[in-house]
Formats: sequence, structure tokens, C-alpha cells
Amino acid sequence: MRIHHWFVAPLALALLVRGGDACVESLTLPQMVAKTDAAVVGTVVDVHTVRWQPEDDDRMIYTVVTVEGEDLYTGQRRTLEAAFLGGVHQGDAMLVTSMPAPSEYRIGNEVLVFSAPVEGWGPDVERCMYAAMGGIFRTIDTRRGPVVLGKGEGAAVSRNTRLADLRGGISAALETKSGEAQR
Repeated sequence: MRIHHWFVAPLALALLVRGGDACVESLTLPQMVAKTDAAVVGTVVDVHTVRWQPEDDDRMIYTVVTVEGEDLYTGQRRTLEAAFLGGVHQGDAMLVTSMPAPSEYRIGNEVLVFSAPVEGWGPDVERCMYAAMGGIFRTIDTRRGPVVLGKGEGAAVSRNTRLADLRGGISAALETKSGEAQR
């Protein structure tokens, strides 16, 4: 039986588009705040990888990024370790399309990381970088103060935003989250 290219190409494209749909979650800032319990702005002080092999499954590699700074949800100093799926561990590479670019999590970078607890990622990973590449944002210093660099429509921080303004947006989202939790 011969399968025609005019049939296979659209089917392959549909599967590719649908498969990519699950990799990156489109979130507004209030949606990101609703799904996470930490947003730390600070300096990347450590990056390492861990490998975990669940029983009867393929190996998993996670990159763990440690950020020291301020938790914008609590206003307190915090050291946060948050992982994302993918990386290179002892020469074994696991590349995932939704993982952040290495330039985003280099040691010394100033970043904002949204994080939440995670289960099932092995004994060495307790927290994830929420939405992988959508959960880390570079920050830069400007004459008007620190600015969080946006990542476009569908990202919790879609456009370049002064940190002071972002604090206000996060505060409003936390109030909404708190109000919904009390209902």
C-alpha cells in the first residue's frame, strides 16, 4: 500500500503542533502567581545536574538552578533551588525543547524565577522552575531601576517591565489568590 505525501505531510504537521502544545504553557502574570508559591529575584549562584532512573522507565536528567535573592511573594531573603527537565549529566545529554537556554541561567546572572513544589522527579528534586523556559526571566539594571526582560505574548512577563511595577502586579495577583483560597 502506498501512502501519498499529500496525506502524510498534514498529518505529521498536526501531530507536531499538538505535541508541542503540551511543552510550553501560556500564562499571564496572575495565572503564574496562582500556580506557584515562590518568585525569587536575585543572582544565580549555582547550577548542577542530577540524573534519576525511575523503575521500569527511561533515565531523567534535571538541571537545578540555585538563586539567592528576595522572594517577591513574601518580601523575605531566600535561596531557591528550582529544577527543569533536561541538561547534561556526566556526558549524558537529555535535551528538551522547553528547557531554558544556558545563557539564561549562567552563574552570576540576575534573574527572576517562578517556582512550585514538584513530585515524582526523584529524591534530589523538590521544586521545579514553573513552565520551564517560561519560568525564568533575566533582569538588568537601568537608570530607572531594575527591569525584568519580557519573553513575549503568553509569558507571565510578556514585555520588559520595571521590577517595581512587577511587584505591584504580583501583589495584586497574590491578593486575588488569597481571596479565592478563603472562599
